[in-house]
Amino acid sequence: MDLSVCIVSYNCRELLRACLLSVEREAVGLEHEVIVADNASDDGTVEMVAREFPHALCLANEDNLGFAAATNQAMARACGEVLLMLNPDTEVQPGALEHLVSFVCSHPWMAAAGPRIVGPAGELQPTCHPFPTVGQTLIAQLGLHRLFPGTRLFGGYDMTWWDHAEPRRVDWVSGACLAVSRAAWEEVGPLDAGYFMYSEEVDWCYRLAQAGLECWYLPEAEVVHHEAASWGAASGERILASHRANFRFFGKHYGAGAELMARLLVTFGALARGSAWNIVGPLHRRRRSDLITDPAVHFAVANQALRLEQMYRQRTAVEG
Repeated sequence: MDLSVCIVSYNCRELLRACLLSVEREAVGLEHEVIVADNASDDGTVEMVAREFPHALCLANEDNLGFAAATNQAMARACGEVLLMLNPDTEVQPGALEHLVSFVCSHPWMAAAGPRIVGPAGELQPTCHPFPTVGQTLIAQLGLHRLFPGTRLFGGYDMTWWDHAEPRRVDWVSGACLAVSRAAWEEVGPLDAGYFMYSEEVDWCYRLAQAGLECWYLPEAEVVHHEAASWGAASGERILASHRANFRFFGKHYGAGAELMARLLVTFGALARGSAWNIVGPLHRRRRSDLITDPAVHFAVANQALRLEQMYRQRTAVEG
């Protein structure tokens, strides 16, 4: 089998329907299967999949297992030579699946690949990045990535200095759409289920790099992403989840010192922004949609960062 499309869903029935229709349309010519791991949706998702996409395998979980664990669940049932993580709030565009499969299968040392991902209006979503570092965390907390996005130094994390027009080897690409070879998945192992949401693909690609395998960005393949649909309006929870996952990555791969430094830098940045928005927020009538302007969110981030009892600790063989 050429391709296994593995989708984790949670209360996004209508968007999942559009995603599955796009896969059904664009996978013509590929021997493929679709596996949906549903994390206890209560919006009729499981019934919709069974009724409208009878050829798809739907794994209906009784609880929300999180993205990483549910992806592993779907991958364990997959039979394809190429395994595709695909968010339910995406729509694959013409030729995208064929290009991803062809690239991964014809370049065995290039074990993973991600497409160009755009928003509903066609705007580029930065989805390929270098691995996180303490230096990048400092730049982000100082806001230098927004002031100087066109420079390699300050625009490094989102790679905003580059036009994303050509294929390129990168450290990691977004799990919103990530194609991996079966051989690489079996060599590197599944996603770390300790990540409930966010950074699981960063962790996996880091382990991929440690194994000497490559990850590539392929702009010839394109996917539309209705970002964060499963989270709805819970932006504060999204932000906290993202930070928790990032702290775990630092502690797991760089050690307790690096995690502590990242936590302190995030605390500094969150407190500074929260205090600033407390003062200027009421006077700032036109808030930019890409800025977090709620002081409560910033203070919640600082509180999360300072919860040092949650610092990553490697489980021992006895504990496991």
